[in-house]
Amino acid sequence: MRRREKKDHAKAALSADRSSSIAVNSFVTRCVATGGLVVFAVASAGLSLALLGRPDLDAPSDGHVRLLEAKTDLNGHVVATLQNQELGLKILTLDRCIIGAQYLQEEFQDQAAFTGFALQEAVVFVNRSLRRVLQLGLGAASVPNFLRSRRIQVDVVEVSETVIDMAEKHFGFSSCRRGNTKACQQRFGRTVQGDGREFLFGRDRRYDLVISDVFVGSNPGHLHSLEVFQRIQQQWLWPSGVLMVNFVGFHSGHRSHISRKLARTLRHVFATTRCFRDEDPAEHLDAAANLVCLASDQAFHFNVPTTGDFSNPAPFSSVWVMKHFQQWQATPALCAHERIDELVCENDVLPLHRKAPSEPPSDAEPFAQRVRGRLEQTLFEYLRGRG
Repeated sequence: MRRREKKDHAKAALSADRSSSIAVNSFVTRCVATGGLVVFAVASAGLSLALLGRPDLDAPSDGHVRLLEAKTDLNGHVVATLQNQELGLKILTLDRCIIGAQYLQEEFQDQAAFTGFALQEAVVFVNRSLRRVLQLGLGAASVPNFLRSRRIQVDVVEVSETVIDMAEKHFGFSSCRRGNTKACQQRFGRTVQGDGREFLFGRDRRYDLVISDVFVGSNPGHLHSLEVFQRIQQQWLWPSGVLMVNFVGFHSGHRSHISRKLARTLRHVFATTRCFRDEDPAEHLDAAANLVCLASDQAFHFNVPTTGDFSNPAPFSSVWVMKHFQQWQATPALCAHERIDELVCENDVLPLHRKAPSEPPSDAEPFAQRVRGRLEQTLFEYLRGRG
C-alpha cells in the first residue's frame, strides 16, 4: 500500500489518536498549571524509576506504559523515554515535564503529536523564504525534524547532552556530530550543546527564523527577556526575519499577567507581534495552554493551503491545527492596556507556576508507588471522559 493510500485508509484512526493526544496535551498543561501531583503521570513513573537508580528496561510494562531508557544528565535532570501503547506515542520527559512526543506508527511520524508542536510547524506557511533556522531547545526534535524534511537547514542549541542523545536514539533526530559531519551539517544543520543565552551572546549568525522553545515545567525568564529579544533582533535575524517563541501560560484573566508581560516585551522590540493559542481561546478559559508568539520588524501573514490534505483534515490532526490556528489569535487579549513598566527584564525569573516542583521528591519510593498506582486510574479515565 502506498504512503498516501495508507494515510487515507487510516484517517479515522488518526483522528481518534489525535483526540487522545490533544487530551493528553490539555491534561498536561492543566496539571502543570495547578501544580498537581498527577502531573505527567506517565513521565513521573519513569522519573521515579530513574531516581531509584534502577530503570529496568526488561521489566514488564506498567499497563500501557513502558520505560525505554532513563539517564541523569550533567545538570542533574532525569531524562527518560517512555512508550505508551494505548495512545500510540513515544514520549520524552525531563524530570516531571513532558518535552516531546512522537507517534509510534511510522506513517504518522511526520505529524506533530501535540497541538503546540503543530502550531509551531505552521510557521512554514509564513510569507518568508525559510532557508536557515536556529532553534533554542530540542525536546524530541518534532519541529526541527519537520522543518528539515522540507529541506530547511536547522541549527539547534540544547543545554542537555542527554536530551540530544535520546532525540537521536529514539526520535529520529540527526545531530550531525558523527560520521561525515560536514555533509550532514550542510544538509540538516549543526547541533550545539550549551546554554541558549550564553550561545546568543557569544557569537552571531543571520537566520530567517529563530525558534525559542525552552519550556521545561516553567518559562525561563533569562531567555525571554528584553535583552535577549533585542540581541536576537539585532544580531541573529535578517531584517525580514521572524522570531517564534513557544510559551506555556494563560491568555486571559488575572493569571495571564506573565503571558501579557512576554507579549508586551516582544512588541517593545519588534514592529509586529502576533500570538496564537493551540486551541480556541474560547475553550478552557481557566487552563494554561501553549501560546506561540511570532515577531518581526516587517509585517507577515500565512499562506495556508486550502486544497489536498487541507481541504477536509481529520479533526485534531496537525493539518487541522494548521488550517484553523489563525482563528485562535490571542494577541488582543495579551496586549490590551499595555504599560511600559511591564516588560521582561534581565533579572526576571518568570516561573509560570510558583508551586510547581523543580526538584525530585525527597522520598522517591512512596512517590513512585503513588504515581504508578494512579496512572491507569487518573490519566486514562480522564481521556475516556474527554472522548
